[in-house]
Amino acid sequence: MARPASGGLHRLRRPDSFDEVRKSGLFRSSTPCHLLSRFAIVFQDTLEAFLLAGGVRTRFPTMQQVKLASESLFNASAETDAVDIFIGHSWGAGRWSKFLALCMYFNLGTAIKCACGSWLLVVTVLLGWGGVTILGGSYLAFPCLTYLPISCFFLAFLFAHQIMGETPSVWVDKLCIHQTNPDLKAKQVAALPVFVARSRRMLILWDDTYFERLWCNLELATCARFGGAEKVEVLPLWLAPWLLTSVLSQLFFVTLWRVLEQVFPNWGAAWLEGITDHVGMILGEKQMLVVAISSGMMLCILNLPISVPCFFSFRMKLRSHQLLLDQMAAFDVRNAKCTLPADRGPIEQQVRELFKDGDVLEDQEAKATGDVDAGEVRLQRFVDVNYFRDPLQSFNLYVRGTLRDSVIAQIGDELSVPWRTCLIAILPMIFYSSVSVLGCDSGPCETSSELQGFVSVGQYMVTNSVVWVLCIAVASPLTFPITLRMLKFTFSFGDGPLQHVAAFLCCALASICNCLCSSVLGTLFGVVMVEYSVKKLLAFVVMLVVLIMQNVWLFCGHIQRRSRNEISCRCIKRQAVYEAVGGSLQAHDAT
Repeated sequence: MARPASGGLHRLRRPDSFDEVRKSGLFRSSTPCHLLSRFAIVFQDTLEAFLLAGGVRTRFPTMQQVKLASESLFNASAETDAVDIFIGHSWGAGRWSKFLALCMYFNLGTAIKCACGSWLLVVTVLLGWGGVTILGGSYLAFPCLTYLPISCFFLAFLFAHQIMGETPSVWVDKLCIHQTNPDLKAKQVAALPVFVARSRRMLILWDDTYFERLWCNLELATCARFGGAEKVEVLPLWLAPWLLTSVLSQLFFVTLWRVLEQVFPNWGAAWLEGITDHVGMILGEKQMLVVAISSGMMLCILNLPISVPCFFSFRMKLRSHQLLLDQMAAFDVRNAKCTLPADRGPIEQQVRELFKDGDVLEDQEAKATGDVDAGEVRLQRFVDVNYFRDPLQSFNLYVRGTLRDSVIAQIGDELSVPWRTCLIAILPMIFYSSVSVLGCDSGPCETSSELQGFVSVGQYMVTNSVVWVLCIAVASPLTFPITLRMLKFTFSFGDGPLQHVAAFLCCALASICNCLCSSVLGTLFGVVMVEYSVKKLLAFVVMLVVLIMQNVWLFCGHIQRRSRNEISCRCIKRQAVYEAVGGSLQAHDAT
């Protein structure tokens, strides 16, 4: 957050003084394209970066050149009556983490559309050119159907904001507050509550220093007062690196798979034969189960290298997510830091004005409890004035309760990963599935279908397609929540070298479980299609139901738990009201 040049603040504007701010031209807005230009160089807190952002290139700038760069940045913004997104951040976080987070916020949807669109275009052209079996054993299948869509994904992820038509307006301190005009800067900083109140949404780029900054807390308090928790979006800075690491790990896995198929054409058959012999010695004549487990073990061997990046990325996600929730649970605005001591008084006074009488808490509680149930009577709550004597404590309770619950509803707890996010993380595997189906397992389609016992190429390709869809939908996403739970359990015993080794093995074990489940599910379905029997169909259905139940528990369980918690909290709040009213009546009778 930008600060006055010197002397501290004497008075912050009230959020309802917008007309005065608008007439003076203090409220300005920028665009995502301008914000993310030069890879979001405006977030690098150095003079050299400031000059580059303003279009000035020199190692030894004069004061005139610094002012010129500042004017260039400021004039790139425009006067406005309101903005779509107020971006709150701490200068303690790095530039690149903010750049990736904002790319994810603004460009992720476009990146997915570009990747899928390019894949669909290539498939249409290739199939229209030579038919369904044209890619059987072709070297073009993998680069055209995997590398090209993933390349489009990364290009759009990083640069889509530069070519998008309509984009939301944003407010960022470095771009919308003049940096070298002390008087204008002081007026704009003093009008910060007005800017927040006139923003449709507030996007918090969270890092571990955000709640430690007093200016950041003022922004949050203003947004809470004039928009509520539903207006606040929290985007942790660890989320984009974790997602990109997962995508790159999956890309490495499918690349390794494909390279082995091309360099050693019969490597899969050779490995599978050796593994099948050893597994068969243990399982006996259960040929179907032997093939399924042997295929899964072969995939496990390929998955082992990606356990290394997975360990570091999942550990970062687990710890950072837990830190966010812990900071909110123990939040105290009095402990926040302020660079200029003179600013603390006006800022805390502004928070007191916003949260006086506890009206924000009461409004949020009314929204949470909603209408009374049948047979209940709504009672007037008599609030103890001593409870809200300190408005700063009211703000603390708001962050610890209402806002924290809202954040959990948005991004879940440290063990939560949305199913949709898991699909994005395995995007290379999704595209590679088309290589496996249309490429006919790196061989002529007629030959591959005969070797696997299918009566026709059509039956072979349809079966392969269904197997991939089932594995991608119900098996592969399970790796992410299972890995997080295993890591949390491991680190609950400490953070020493032994725990780190065990956590690394847990990442490998989670991948092994995923490979075995996918292999068994695919083998069962393939056997049902080739050699149908009621027992085999029943085994496939049981396996599918088990995986679906795991998905429901891991991806939908937190929604059910949150619903139960809301009901429980509602009952507890009503009980507190009854007790408060009863206590008040008893005290009245005693007097």
